[in-house]
Amino acid sequence: MKKFLGVILLGFFSFFGFAQTTSITIVASTDTHGYITSYDYVNDKELEYGLPYAAYLLKNIRKKNKNVILVDCGDTISGTAITYYHAHYKSDKPNPVIKVMNQIGYDVAVLGNHDFDFGLQYLVNSINQSKFPWISANIYQAQFPFTYVSQVIEKGGVKVGFFGLTTPATEYFEPSENVKDIVFKKMADSAKKAVEGLKKEGADVIVALVHSGKGPMFAMKEPFENALYYVLENVKGIDVAIYGHTHKENPIEIYNNVLICQPKNYYQSLGIVMIDLQKRDGHWEILNKTSTVLHVNGKKVKSVEKEVKYITSDLKDFLDTKIGKYKDAIEFKQDYNNPGSGFDLLVNIEKSVFKDADVYMLTLPFDGVVKEKGDTLRMKHVFRLLPYDNYLVKCKIKGENLLKLLEKSAGLFDTTGKLKPDAKPYYCDIARNIDYSVNFTKPIGERVDIKKVNGRDFDKNAVYSVVLTTYRYAENLDLFEKGKNEYSTESFRTIAIEYLKSKYEKKTTGDKKDGGFFNW
Repeated sequence: MKKFLGVILLGFFSFFGFAQTTSITIVASTDTHGYITSYDYVNDKELEYGLPYAAYLLKNIRKKNKNVILVDCGDTISGTAITYYHAHYKSDKPNPVIKVMNQIGYDVAVLGNHDFDFGLQYLVNSINQSKFPWISANIYQAQFPFTYVSQVIEKGGVKVGFFGLTTPATEYFEPSENVKDIVFKKMADSAKKAVEGLKKEGADVIVALVHSGKGPMFAMKEPFENALYYVLENVKGIDVAIYGHTHKENPIEIYNNVLICQPKNYYQSLGIVMIDLQKRDGHWEILNKTSTVLHVNGKKVKSVEKEVKYITSDLKDFLDTKIGKYKDAIEFKQDYNNPGSGFDLLVNIEKSVFKDADVYMLTLPFDGVVKEKGDTLRMKHVFRLLPYDNYLVKCKIKGENLLKLLEKSAGLFDTTGKLKPDAKPYYCDIARNIDYSVNFTKPIGERVDIKKVNGRDFDKNAVYSVVLTTYRYAENLDLFEKGKNEYSTESFRTIAIEYLKSKYEKKTTGDKKDGGFFNW
């Protein structure tokens, strides 16, 4: 009787259109920057985050959910001593980041701007080692997409369509050689074409994987670097957008009926997107969509770190390599007028690359000691000096725009000269080779007084040459003159290593009394 009743009920549900249901779980990481271990090799300390911790969360998510898709939103293969060491000294070995991503089963990833840091050939080699597809709808090379534009992944009978977008600012973040023949198209136009293509492929759900911040709402035209809001305002058919680039965290937001989510960088959290669907008349419909982030909880999968011992076993020795003896302490201070001895050292390194510029600029550094007084200068100290794989650019700026740039920086401080709580030091530019002063008691926009530039009286209408990182150039592109720029052929960090090594070598050949180390 029970069996007979079940058959009747099944027929009743089918007759009246009761639908089949299922759920999809998308797990996302972003801006992981090579944090594939839970150890900081530069500062010799354990971390409370990293891929081994995230892998533990992922393992439990997969246990509790059937249809799980693992994705990444870019800035993946560059950012730690591990990635640098592999790219510059061990590139004949498998890429350690790709190796562990393959191991834990990524399904798809989008390219970020920092993925170009080590050049096109290194990036192509990394992509070729991946067991998962890389996507970006707006990166082209020789009129063809550089990677896949999109990817359809079927889980539980549901076709989930993913397309990628990469911030067009990458073109200016990177030196020209790293993006040679690469074209970064507008994100919104590329997204429209990608959505149309996924619909033709029969995608039931469309997910944008975006390496770009949200940007301003209701912009009149597509923003330069961060354009997620603009894309969602101008492109129909997107159900979910998972994004990165800004190193912020956004568990859940609905914008223009699109669910958006951003996990924290460095595998500090994972984004979790949950989609419930029903099948009616042969088509899947979204019943509910929601998202959150899960922070790592102190438990990790130890086997992840074992997979990359072929790189990390030698990394400590590499970072302990002696470069020279620097008699004074190297330190940074978040003081606009006295940013520390480390700042001055970096300016000297800038000058070693571009000797004849009018202005040299760096951002306000972090607070902290790079090296204690009297310590031997080692490779790890260079990584503390320069935590990021930035490049240098020599470009042109009009005097009035140089003043605007410095006024923007001066506006980040309160009237006592302290950085405002919500201000980011890496948005604060400090200039050298010029004679100028800042009065923080004056109104914002009227604080900077420039007297001389490179020994000459300041002229608002004059055009000056300035050296700064490609990131500060790209983020203030509207202030610089259009025209051909000069880029460093190596990253700032690599330049610093060679600069310090050359001083060590000169001292070794010139005077062996101190064991070959130099004193400054």
